[in-house]
Amino acid sequence: MSTKKIDVNSIEFEERMAALMSEAAKSPEGLRALAASITPPIEREIKEREITPLLLTRHNLPVGEPAKYQKRPDLKAYWISKDGDAVESGIQEEEVEFPIHRVHSMPVVDISVLKHGNVGSMLDIQKSAATEIRKAIDRRTVTVLSAAVPDDQTVTCAGGLLTATALNEAISFIEDKELRVKYILMRGSRANDMRDWGLDPQTKREMQLKGIFKIYNGSEIISTATMATTEVLLVAEEEVGKYAIRQKLTTEVINETKRFKTGWLAWMEVAQGITRSDLLAKVTITA
Repeated sequence: MSTKKIDVNSIEFEERMAALMSEAAKSPEGLRALAASITPPIEREIKEREITPLLLTRHNLPVGEPAKYQKRPDLKAYWISKDGDAVESGIQEEEVEFPIHRVHSMPVVDISVLKHGNVGSMLDIQKSAATEIRKAIDRRTVTVLSAAVPDDQTVTCAGGLLTATALNEAISFIEDKELRVKYILMRGSRANDMRDWGLDPQTKREMQLKGIFKIYNGSEIISTATMATTEVLLVAEEEVGKYAIRQKLTTEVINETKRFKTGWLAWMEVAQGITRSDLLAKVTITA
């Protein structure tokens, strides 16, 4: 089998996809072949934009191995339940097992799109599926990070705006451990607050990238819609938790060809959890 990569913007790619789509409209085998072909582009789209591997250490689980990890007995661990809620462990345990859960998308396509070889529509469907899965994973990561922050490493900032004083105090919690804050997570509106801080020109130049603040005091700012507008999260440079993958992205046919619609199930099995809550800090913004 050839391993040559095909440019998705090339005529060769469009012709290949159009042929696969045409076959998919004719038979179950064609549908399965198309399902296999859309898995890599969905996976690439997820990897290009996901933030979870930046925040948690990725671990591809060997077959049959549970997501078990060591933790300090003086710290609680936190993980995401199958319902998407954050759960905390007891204090005394030295080992914790994070439950595996599934994230998925079920893209549906009109048969006419397949018959006519509408590659553009097919690419839109792939991108939509990737976005749904990526957002679900990133949202769960932000949820467990937020829940894990100790109360004594949380700063309350009144007035409805993020202030430099509050953010610097939260940074100090990590720096007091002789560590650097690697990532600061916030909504875009919170980054907008920073534009009014009256920073010196040099600091402003260091913070700006394509008009969006990206660096503050050596920490990378990640603007993400998965964050609440009332919180800013800080993550230290050392490992704080795990992003375990038991089943990598797989795409399967969910319907045989019907008169008008067909579709696929794109899914993964993952676990997310925090083992070092002491390496996190947070700013909570109130009115």
